[in-house]
Amino acid sequence: MNGGEVMTTRKDYYEILGVPRDATKEDIKKAYRKLVKQWHPDAYKGSDKKNAEEKFKEIQEAYEVLSDPQKRSMYDRFGYVGEPSYSGGKTSGNSGGFFEDIFGDFQDIFDVFFGGSRTAHSTRTHRSVKGEDIHATITVELKDTINGKITFLEYNRKATCNACNGTGAENGTSFSTCPRCNGTGTVTEEHRSFFGVFTNTHVCEACGGTGKIINKRCPACHGTGTVQERHRVRINIPPGVEDGATIRLAGQGNSGRYGGPNGDLYVRVRVSMPPYYRRSGNDILYTVEIDYTQAALGTVVKIPLPEGSYENLKIPAGTDPGTVFKLKGYGIPSMSSGRRGDILVTVKVKIPKPSLKEKKLLEELARTKGISR
Repeated sequence: MNGGEVMTTRKDYYEILGVPRDATKEDIKKAYRKLVKQWHPDAYKGSDKKNAEEKFKEIQEAYEVLSDPQKRSMYDRFGYVGEPSYSGGKTSGNSGGFFEDIFGDFQDIFDVFFGGSRTAHSTRTHRSVKGEDIHATITVELKDTINGKITFLEYNRKATCNACNGTGAENGTSFSTCPRCNGTGTVTEEHRSFFGVFTNTHVCEACGGTGKIINKRCPACHGTGTVQERHRVRINIPPGVEDGATIRLAGQGNSGRYGGPNGDLYVRVRVSMPPYYRRSGNDILYTVEIDYTQAALGTVVKIPLPEGSYENLKIPAGTDPGTVFKLKGYGIPSMSSGRRGDILVTVKVKIPKPSLKEKKLLEELARTKGISR
């Protein structure tokens, strides 16, 4: 050993934090936060406070190195990074400070000890609350999807109580100052720890941030601030609307609180389809049944339209069963372009048991075609 050389004990920072050498940054931070809670001198359950302080310093030192990519790289390569900057609770010389290096910001260190459930230095008493949404269902006919329709819906909703202006207090004035927060709407608490004093300001639970306590509840709304009302709205059913589609009417839901906006009304549309129709996108599927003589000789059939009228469809002679004919432009409009789909007509040929006369005619026809039975 040279006279001027001092031997130092090199620490295994990975072992101190209890993480493997390939641990991620999040793994290291998670392990560190857990150990801080365990070994913090103010939170330590054991009797050896001195040992807890030394262990705590060691944990801080390990985290300072392993949380910094450059320091960690040097440590992994050489086994040390020089003198640690931890100084028993004092800030380091860099611009961000020791706590800023370790926790990222003051928020993290507060969360470690107090769980993060606070509104720090809040000057806001309460937030406006949007009213609840309402969901309803209406049913329209298929013909209503062709040109669209204006309809009306009546339903119950919560409205602001006029008797108390939504305050819940009789005449809107029966209040007293909240004794918990002295009318400020917020409560400030101090937490002392090894690091110093932390101030936690949050909304007062007793008055909900209003700063007031209701002395006498409003008899009209029983202190809720809202009353039930029967409401009627106009609904525009757009052309081409599909079964199960939802229409949103903003602000038509329940009343908000603390000046918050009303909720919304969501109307689900059910389209009543005639039993002989099926819908495929903007097309309508329809099946027509004819007998074998009509298929052989040709015929004209009436096809019902969604508006309620009929359209004649010519079936040419010799049509095979399963043939599909198209009535172009008689289907359902597209909601984007407005162009109507088609009615697709599938021909189904019915072959009944022939009468005696029909049987003789068919046998004669078979002989002329050279068909043997």
